[in-house]
Amino acid sequence: MPMHRLALLASLLLALAITGCAAPVRPTPTPLPPTPTPVPQGAPAVQGADRARLAAWASAWEAVERFRAEITVIDQSGRVQQRVQLAVVLPDRLHAFQLDPATGQPTLEWIVIGDAGWIKQGDRWQLGQIRGPLDLAQLYDPSSLAEARDASAGGATVTMEELAPETLDGVPCQRWSITVTPVGQATNRITLWLGQDDQLPRQLRTEYPDGSVLLLRYWGFGEAIEIQPPAER
Repeated sequence: MPMHRLALLASLLLALAITGCAAPVRPTPTPLPPTPTPVPQGAPAVQGADRARLAAWASAWEAVERFRAEITVIDQSGRVQQRVQLAVVLPDRLHAFQLDPATGQPTLEWIVIGDAGWIKQGDRWQLGQIRGPLDLAQLYDPSSLAEARDASAGGATVTMEELAPETLDGVPCQRWSITVTPVGQATNRITLWLGQDDQLPRQLRTEYPDGSVLLLRYWGFGEAIEIQPPAER
């Protein structure tokens, strides 16, 4: 979802700050659009049946313990700038690979467990310290749209429209078009694919006013993912 909390998504892996070891090359991903900060007055930006849907999506996500994802950043010309694949064990374990956009080969590898982080460049792991806690559950956060206030309260105009269903990676999915227009800002357009049976995200595509795209894919919810410190240290 186009929520301010997902701003960590573009920076979480693309610019992991690990002190005490070599830092990964810092790309310049397109930032995620902010969702307006909720204010005490004013009606919610999403109400009625759509608000109930957001609650159901959030409830399904709260039950997730493990998953895999891929982040792809695409510029205005359609060129892939960044690809990152990750495995997550909530609340605080992460194993990620930065991939070369052209070849798909790994160029950097990270492991994060709590406040400890390791980065691998070449054949060697280096241990460091994570700057600040990582709230990995917020790699997807449908509940924050429900918290946003509507434009009359200085918030945003939000629309949700169900599109024709599609099958994605063999999973029958609902498909939703969501637009978020913060007061005084351009509209961001989101397409969300949700598994019909489990209401969990399978793909999230955000199109920005400048023509760039942030694409997220999710899978592996039932996998027995284990993340441990690297054997070589």
